[in-house]
Amino acid sequence: MLRRLTAAFALHVLLLTLALAVPGAAAELRGPAGKPRARSLSPRLAAARDLGPAPSEAKTTVLVSLALRGRAALARFVEDVQDPTSPRYHRFLTQKHFVAHHAPTVRQEQAVVAYLQQQGFRITYRARNRLLVGGEGTVAATEQAFGVRLHDLVVGSETTRAALDEPSLPADLAAHVVGVLGLGDAGGMKPHLRASETLDDAFGPPELARFYNNATGYDGRGETIAIVGLYAWNPADVTFFNRRFGLPPLPAGSTQVCTGSSPRAAGCANNAGLSAEVSLDVEYAHATAPRAKIINYMAASPTYADFAVLYNTVVAGGGRRAARSLRGSTGWVVTTSWGTCERTVPAAWLRTYDNILANANAIGQTWVAASGDYGSRDCDDLPSVDFPASSPHVVAVGGTTPICDDAATCDRYGYETAWSGSGGGSSTFFARPAYQQGCGVPAGSRRLVPDVALASDPLPGILFRHAGEWRVTGGTSAAAPQWAGFLAQLNQRRGGGGLGHPGARLYALCGSGVYHDIVEGGNGDYEAIPGYDLATGLGSVSVRNLLSLY
Repeated sequence: MLRRLTAAFALHVLLLTLALAVPGAAAELRGPAGKPRARSLSPRLAAARDLGPAPSEAKTTVLVSLALRGRAALARFVEDVQDPTSPRYHRFLTQKHFVAHHAPTVRQEQAVVAYLQQQGFRITYRARNRLLVGGEGTVAATEQAFGVRLHDLVVGSETTRAALDEPSLPADLAAHVVGVLGLGDAGGMKPHLRASETLDDAFGPPELARFYNNATGYDGRGETIAIVGLYAWNPADVTFFNRRFGLPPLPAGSTQVCTGSSPRAAGCANNAGLSAEVSLDVEYAHATAPRAKIINYMAASPTYADFAVLYNTVVAGGGRRAARSLRGSTGWVVTTSWGTCERTVPAAWLRTYDNILANANAIGQTWVAASGDYGSRDCDDLPSVDFPASSPHVVAVGGTTPICDDAATCDRYGYETAWSGSGGGSSTFFARPAYQQGCGVPAGSRRLVPDVALASDPLPGILFRHAGEWRVTGGTSAAAPQWAGFLAQLNQRRGGGGLGHPGARLYALCGSGVYHDIVEGGNGDYEAIPGYDLATGLGSVSVRNLLSLY
């Protein structure tokens, strides 16, 4: 009997191999078309000007996003693991366990790979958690594989190549696919920092430490902070910054990792103009948690596809050289100051990123993101929020204008108002997470942004070192890496097992003395009011109180 079964299985494999190999069998294998689970084309394409069909032999790249298994069960787990009243509180999954129970199956991922290869694509990326499969082909192959027409289009002031139709796949594949990404993008990720015109009265690490009561006795020792974005820092700038403020060198193991297919990708280079964001991020993450290892993860470019690979590298193991321990990247604090207007991102992208971020929370990672620098109207002069800050799996950090009682010494907390540029509002895509309640959170069913806030106004601004010069900047980019440092300290105090998403505790601490409640100013459509508001969230922080009361 066993021999008959083995022979039958071998025959099945042979027939499948022939079907994949024989050109005449390709059409039969494709079968009836089905649509992936979410729309893959940007809403911005509706207003594009059509320049005509793309050349059939031009190169294309696609990223096929696969669906999680047991997503409802995973959502319940992520909610429980951050709920202090649950028996599963802080009992995070290992990445191996996550893959075994929630990643697409080996068969599902291999079927996508086989289909792309059959259609003439070269496979360029396969994620360790099987959520993404990347391929390179031609316009003709792409049109055939996904039933689309690729045209060159003008969107705003930019020329792009995009599909005119939503992609389709054989129905059996489409059932497991979130979307086909790279066919209909219009835009990319952008940094959230604002240059200042003056060096006068800018805050440096000593002023910020006194203002936010950051003399805690914890320094992030044993923790890892991952910076997620573009471009490399210049070690000379970081060294000069550390000497100026009496900070130790970056701890052993701090490094920079390119997640592109080539280590020479433009997004992984040091750039005198464009590396300002990462200079700010590394210097202030280090200033707030000076003994935490810092790893800068760089995307090959600002495209959504390269950022998806970037996010997934950090979550699914940490990438080359960085995850040499058995824990991989579990329990890390991750900060990003790069984002984009949520309403312009295709639904398939938002779901793809959020699947990756759900994986992050399940293994104990804490993600922190700048909420944006355009107030309540992140794009198109409409009420809108910034992604990834709008993800319920991310701590969104808004901005304030800090004022010292004594500008000459700034030796303690003074007061703050809402910064006019602080990103905030209501998501149009993500549902309200369970943790976002109490503290005057308004009724509703959508995710609200931000969660917390910190100094971001370019006046007085934040002093940092970049390209051999002292500069002053602002923006929620200045706030996010500092919150990452505070959370690294908190993770250290709690034993280093990871915090996951700390939302349940952050909202429960309203009124406890942890926050400076911001009640003046606004960000356009929303005013700062007592309790939670859509300009500053719960408020800014007294770090000592956060660590003692969490």
